[in-house]
Amino acid sequence: MLSPSDFFAATGSAVAAPPTPNDPSTLQFECPGFTVNAQATGSSKLIFQLHHINESKPYVLWTETGAATTVTYTSVTPTPKSVTYPLNGTRRTAVSFDPFDFVYKATGWNVMYVPPSYGTPGLFLSVGQVTWTQFGPAYPSGGMTGPGKITDICQVLAP
Repeated sequence: MLSPSDFFAATGSAVAAPPTPNDPSTLQFECPGFTVNAQATGSSKLIFQLHHINESKPYVLWTETGAATTVTYTSVTPTPKSVTYPLNGTRRTAVSFDPFDFVYKATGWNVMYVPPSYGTPGLFLSVGQVTWTQFGPAYPSGGMTGPGKITDICQVLAP
């Protein structure tokens, strides 16, 4: 699953910086049998964190939040379909040491992309609280579990 891959060493606690504008460039994602274009507006922020390590719990690396982000997804098909979602949720990324894995916890409105390298690609909207892991199962629903609602965006946009 995609998430920021750059790791930065930081000291101290989380720093509350103002949100920054999202890159307006169109991104492409693969769905089963077709491509989806995505374009974001608004702003978001990334908060790097450093806490004392307790190997019995996932170690939080960073938190991302879509402070005021709206993303429009459009299928690249003969009869395009579009959906727009307000992505105002928060996603926390942590590392678990035993067994080694990245653990993601999202609340609010978020989208997760499963690239083709994990098997069947997909885009999933989560509303509420969900959790998934980097090396866990990718399906169903991108491997997300929890009380939140999950929508398969590829299914919504399918020709």
